[in-house]
Amino acid sequence: MHRFDSVKLPNLLAAVTLLLIFWFTRLPALDALPLHNDEGLHLTRAVQVWNGKPFWEIRDGKIINHWVIAALYPQPTPAFIGRIATLFVTLIGAAAGYALVRREFGRAPAITAAAVWIFTPYLFFYERLAFSDAEAGALAVAAALSALRLARTAAIRDALLTGLMLGLAILFKFTAAPYALSVALIVLLLSRAPLRRRVILLGVSAGVVAALFIVPVAYLLLRGSSLFDIALGWISSGGSSGAQLGAVGNAARFVTLLWEFDGAVWLALITGGVVALALYRPPRGLILLAAALIPAALMIVLAREVLPRHFAAALPLLIILSVGALHARARRASFGVMDAMVIGVLLLSTIGFMRAAVVDPSSMPLPESVRAEHITEHSAGYGLREAVLAFPQTVPMDVPIVGSMFPDGCRRANFYAVDGREMICTDAPGADQMRELLNSHDVIYVLTDTAPLIGIDWAAYPEFHAEQAAVYPRPGVTDVILWRVTRSAS
Repeated sequence: MHRFDSVKLPNLLAAVTLLLIFWFTRLPALDALPLHNDEGLHLTRAVQVWNGKPFWEIRDGKIINHWVIAALYPQPTPAFIGRIATLFVTLIGAAAGYALVRREFGRAPAITAAAVWIFTPYLFFYERLAFSDAEAGALAVAAALSALRLARTAAIRDALLTGLMLGLAILFKFTAAPYALSVALIVLLLSRAPLRRRVILLGVSAGVVAALFIVPVAYLLLRGSSLFDIALGWISSGGSSGAQLGAVGNAARFVTLLWEFDGAVWLALITGGVVALALYRPPRGLILLAAALIPAALMIVLAREVLPRHFAAALPLLIILSVGALHARARRASFGVMDAMVIGVLLLSTIGFMRAAVVDPSSMPLPESVRAEHITEHSAGYGLREAVLAFPQTVPMDVPIVGSMFPDGCRRANFYAVDGREMICTDAPGADQMRELLNSHDVIYVLTDTAPLIGIDWAAYPEFHAEQAAVYPRPGVTDVILWRVTRSAS
């Protein structure tokens, strides 16, 4: 009992306090930012789970991330439920991160490392969205914690747990697959068990991962679908359309994001921490550093183009290990005034960002690439959300509404529909659907996004007479426009 009071209770109180801070910094106004296009895709898949299709469209390597959303029943409040599902999963990673640093470096380094995680603007931003990258990164931290325990115990039960956590991380998104190398590195080089035993333990973990993939792989094969061709196309030189930055461009984006998103404070902490980790208890520190750097390095080298959100799968482990090592290098065994001052500086550096996320997300000081994706361009939900919420006031009851935009964007916008006022989703521009509807209706309404690039160009379809009914600006240069459409008199 004395041991629990003097050792375990302070650790428990510190962990619970940090997790509560993590939760309540991310929870307020969780649905303030309109749904991103990919968030709508994940919500659509979650609804399909309720329709008896748990593996609907999983070729992009995001296999079960939508199950958590489905378990929380997203239909009444989709934006909030989709995002709080991410918060639940990343909370697991934050707890695992604290435990990992505490066991490796001590309680004071664990508190500081957890605080850096909590107040890093990059992680704060992506952990409040219904994306799978932050979820995969959080579960990868849990896999690393399990691998370190496995290296220490060499027990089969820990090999099973390590395989389970690694498999779940990869099932959430394939960007966590490089952590398989991290786990192998930890077990092979940090365990004192005989080499044969280490190989057996890794084989057990690999067997668990393989077992977790049996059902989704069988599903794709039975349907005659290719095996995760969209996900694999992300690392190939050909395949899907779009930019191909290559290793140099990806590396430049990574550094730019760290600088523009998180600023000098976080970049200095991580850089100093990487050096401290390399010097920590040679060669253990170098092994841990390699395990933390492998996922980001492979993304940068192998990916066609790493989007800003993809690094959320790689940064958490790197942040907690580097900051934990930096604190341990200072040789302070207990949490003190200097630690509190560092955390205070982090909080002051982030408080404005966090406040903007709650009060006015469009004013967040985001890197230009992130701002374009989430605020100003068609992948963002501004304009669409406002238009769909206004349908009861702008569109008469029982009049069809066509979404002249990409189908995923239309379905995403429909999550804001009230009173059954959902758009009919079709491939842009949707002229064939409009002609069919006008055969049975005198008038229809059409909501266009980024016309004429995506939405219909009325000048190219003289058979339609379109009158502008409402305009919904987004913070960028394009507007979402609602049109009242009839057949042209001519």
